[in-house]
Amino acid sequence: MTHEAPTYKLLALLGDSLIRSGASSATTTKTLLAVSSAAGLSGVTVSVTMGQLIISDSRGENQLPYTEIFDITPGSLAIQWRSKTEKIIEGLLTRDISTEQAIELLEEEDTSLHPVHWGFSLLGSGLLGIGFSQLLGAGNVTTVGAFLASVLVAAVYRWVKIARAPGIFRYALAGVVAVMVATIFNLVSPNGADVAITVVSSLAAYLAGVAAYAAVQDSIMGWYLSAVGRLLDALMCTAGLVTGVALGIGVAGWFVDDEFRFIRTLDAETTQIIDPLLGAALVSLGFALTCGGKKIQLLILTIMGALAYGLLLLTENMGLSSYGAVALTAVLVGRACVLLSKPMHLTSNAIMTVAFLPLFPGMLIYQGILGTIFATEGAVETLGEALLTTYCLSVGGTAGQYLVSELLWGARRAQFSKTKPGEKFDKVMVDEFNAQDIILPVFSKPFSKVTER
Repeated sequence: MTHEAPTYKLLALLGDSLIRSGASSATTTKTLLAVSSAAGLSGVTVSVTMGQLIISDSRGENQLPYTEIFDITPGSLAIQWRSKTEKIIEGLLTRDISTEQAIELLEEEDTSLHPVHWGFSLLGSGLLGIGFSQLLGAGNVTTVGAFLASVLVAAVYRWVKIARAPGIFRYALAGVVAVMVATIFNLVSPNGADVAITVVSSLAAYLAGVAAYAAVQDSIMGWYLSAVGRLLDALMCTAGLVTGVALGIGVAGWFVDDEFRFIRTLDAETTQIIDPLLGAALVSLGFALTCGGKKIQLLILTIMGALAYGLLLLTENMGLSSYGAVALTAVLVGRACVLLSKPMHLTSNAIMTVAFLPLFPGMLIYQGILGTIFATEGAVETLGEALLTTYCLSVGGTAGQYLVSELLWGARRAQFSKTKPGEKFDKVMVDEFNAQDIILPVFSKPFSKVTER
């Protein structure tokens, strides 16, 4: 261990906190390099892959190299954890807190931040079911079924996750439960419910849209290892769900007649305005609740979800193609997310994940794969539509972030030139170590090393 042991411990704790709360490889790398530079370390290299964090210093004590490797399980978005970590980072970069204080805060954070309370988690899942059923134009009975199925699926998934079952089995069980609950509810409800909508709505939160979007965006940014990992995660998620749904349909087929349509191509409701907007708002609210959002964060994220879907409907009515409308909506929302990132203490990608959820093509990916297995007409076309939608969302969101962040970086460059004439401005490592710099996206291929000035 070198004389900089506290700094290395801080980097490890920060990396663990960021990755487990859902931060991207780019965000984690950029943050750790900034903290290293602020601590006076040079020659530090940071490498983030799916499940592993590597921190190296080629100039340790007596000029000996120093490397530590940490196994860290990638997590999903945890809003409160992420927000508190961002505040600690801000304190470090503005030198309001010391390394020792930051370590103490991070250790307290790790032990005090527990998973979202089961009541809020189940409520959020129920709202997700209601929201997606409204986006699909479901009636009142089907909406009630989607709510009940979503809550039960979430409860079972949470229990199996606590039991540490492999991910593919958790998703498979969720698929089985969704089909069985939808079937039973249809049989006991007076007017019947749309089984296909009930199943899709209850599973929408577990579909591959978010992971597929992240994989494409990482590829665009040049983070290919993370992209491959996220893509495999998306494939395993979908494979588990499809396996569970197929098994559930096989079991349910013993007890119901052929009139039950478990599988059919579902499209979002576009002939109305109020119901889809309300559905999009509930989807974002429900997802934010399951991720631990509170108070003003919930309000802003809910508004962003409704705004994103409203922009999509508006651009489609302007005559743009569906893919053009998705891309333009993603650009506008991406720009807004960059501006909201600092006041919300969340990176723009985290905000976009919630705002884009009503637009994610996970439902189409699921329908395409499941339809292909059961030889449903139009399944291949649906899968192709999902891939194009994912591409448009990723490229549009990244372009929106890029445009606004470059404008803000230009303003920071001008400010830096006035305060430190003759010195070099670097977007990756600004000498002033202001937190407003570190929270802005940097659009470049992976960078990994702090260099001397």
